[in-house]
Parts: sequence; C-alpha cells; structure tokens
Amino acid sequence: MRRSRTMELQLPAPGETILAMLKLPGEMCNINCHYCYERRKPYPNALMLKPEVLRKFLGLCEGRPLAVELHGGEPLLIGRRKMGELFAELRRYEGAVTVSMQTNGILLDKAWLDFFDAEWPDIEIGISLDGDEQGNAHRVDFRDRPTYRKVTKALELMASRGRNVGVIVVVTRRILGRAADVLDSLSKFEAVKVVKLSGCLDFNVKTKDYRTPNRQSLQILNPDGVGMPGWATTPDEYADFLIESFEHWSATRSYGSYVLEPFFSVIRSLSGLPTSYTSFSDRKEPFVVTLYPDGRIGSSDELSMPGALLGSVDTATGMNDLLTLDSNPRLRTDLSALLNKCAGCSHEASCRGGALPDRLRFEGTGFEEDYCDYRRKVIDHVAAALPAAA
Repeated sequence: MRRSRTMELQLPAPGETILAMLKLPGEMCNINCHYCYERRKPYPNALMLKPEVLRKFLGLCEGRPLAVELHGGEPLLIGRRKMGELFAELRRYEGAVTVSMQTNGILLDKAWLDFFDAEWPDIEIGISLDGDEQGNAHRVDFRDRPTYRKVTKALELMASRGRNVGVIVVVTRRILGRAADVLDSLSKFEAVKVVKLSGCLDFNVKTKDYRTPNRQSLQILNPDGVGMPGWATTPDEYADFLIESFEHWSATRSYGSYVLEPFFSVIRSLSGLPTSYTSFSDRKEPFVVTLYPDGRIGSSDELSMPGALLGSVDTATGMNDLLTLDSNPRLRTDLSALLNKCAGCSHEASCRGGALPDRLRFEGTGFEEDYCDYRRKVIDHVAAALPAAA
C-alpha cells in the first residue's frame, strides 16, 4: 500500500463536471422493490419535474459541465412528451451536457428507443436487475408479482438495436453464495457490458409505504425498523460475495466481455489512477446534486432527506454555495468527520474513504468497523490477485 495521506472533503473547481441527478417523477414507480431507498424520503406531493424547474436549476449551474442522470422512481413514467420538453431545456444549456438514465426497463420499448434516437442519440441507459430470476425476488410489482421476465425483454430489445447497457445488481441475501449464477445469467445478454454490484447494507430501515397485502412481504420489509431488514446483508457477507464474483469473473476471463464494478475501480485505485465510481474516488458528495420535482436541491440521492437538503431553485443564489456544502454546514461537518477517521489507515490511498452515505447510515450501529473491514478484505484480495494476473 502507498503511504498514507490526510484525507479532506474535496470540493469541485469551477470548471469541473458535476453529476446532476434529475428525479423526473420523484418517488413514483411502476414496481414496488422492497429495498427502495427513494420511498424512505419525504415527498410532499406526487409531482413530475417541470421544464421551468429544470430551467431554473440550469441557470444556477452557469455553464458548468454537467453529467445529467435521469432518475426516479421510474423516469420513463414521465412520458415522451414531457421528457422531450426536458431535453429541449438541456439542449439550450450553455455548457457541455452528457445524459444517462437509470430505469427498471419494464416500459422500455421500440417507441422509447426511437424517441431517444431522435432526441438524444448518445444517451447511456442503465437497467436495474439483481442477477437471475431468483435474485430478483425483491423486485416485484404492487401485487407482489415478479418483474424479471419483463426486464429481460428490454435487455434483448437493447441488443437488437445495437445498444450497450450497464446493469446495477443490488446484492441482497437472495444472491449470497450464488455469484457464478448471477454473473452467468447476466453475461448471456449481449447488450450487457457493465455490471455494478451494489451493496445493500441497510440497518434499522423502516419503509415509509410498502403498499403490499402479502404477510410474508411485511415480514421481509421489517416495518418496525429495528435491526437489519430481510433483504440486507452484513458488510462481511457483501465482501464475501464480491470476492466470489471476482474469482468467477477472473476464472471465466469475462473481463473481455463486461466490466465488473467495483473491481475495475479497485484495480485503478490500487494503481493510483482516478475513477468515477464515488466509492473509490476522491470526488464524493460535493460533486453530486439531486434535483427533485418540487425544486428542492439535495446532495447525493443516496443520502437521506431532509438531512441532505442544500436549497431550492427558488432560494439558491448560485451553485457554488451548494457544491461547497456551505448551505448545509452540518452535512459538510459529518462527511468531513468520516474522512478524518481514515487518516493513518493502511488502506487510505486505495479505499479513498468508501461510500460516505453507507458510512453515515452505519454511524452508531456498531457496524462502523465492520464496514472498514469489508473494504480492506476486498482490496487485499484484488491486490494479491493482480501479480498472478499480470
């Protein structure tokens, strides 16, 4: 490991790109995933993002380069007409803009792809799918029916149109010990070129509105919010799954077919190279802003609201106060304190502080050191494997 350095919360320079998450339909979604973090946030009204709200937000950005991600809930619920109005606002923006979208894929059809070809041909599309059919047991509709087959049709459609897809896999208890099955199920889809294994490290979660009559689901959802809910894993379980995935990815030489995160970023981090994956980057929450339909602006969408609130399109005087977190000094203090704890750690240079939203949720739970142990375990495993792979 490289020599330790003092970690500080890095702030964006004037010309640096920031990630702007646009919550097009707020929390509204056409499926009812048990672990959805968006439904834990306060939403006063069910709103769609309007062009005038986006226009005000873009005015605050003052030409700064933007990486825009269309998000939700389910962003496609906004419909093509309203989506087209938002794209028109983005085209008028005076700065550079790239656009991506994270969707559950169920509404993605030929008409939508034709629309994107016409309106924003370079849009990058990500689809959420937790591996194979068994792994997707927590991704159900509002009648607790499975959604897996509908999503795989979208992957097949994307391949038929020559489009590549990144897939986000939420690592729940449903896929522990089955990394090979999960990765093999995804690799059979020609469109899948990136797989991101996202930890489900929830603790003391109480879902605001799970809207399901199924008694078994109620038990899974842990409505009292005491202890880890039924979908969550411990940090050590997540680490074991990641290591199992890395071994299968390496043994099958699948790195020639698809990128597997977080390992691409771990390898770059171990090599001293930058990465855009926040969990292994020096560029953390100050580089992310989230626009909600009612005009609220928050930091990373993975942080809870209203604790991550930075301001609104009607009250903010410029983006600088938001990006420096000066409008929310408590959040800046909390995030800085987490990074300060990393000082002197043997893995500081490669871990780069981890995912701060996860670490904030673990504060006071007794799992803080478990989180750091999982990071060290995964980094050490990859570091040991690199000479053999050279």
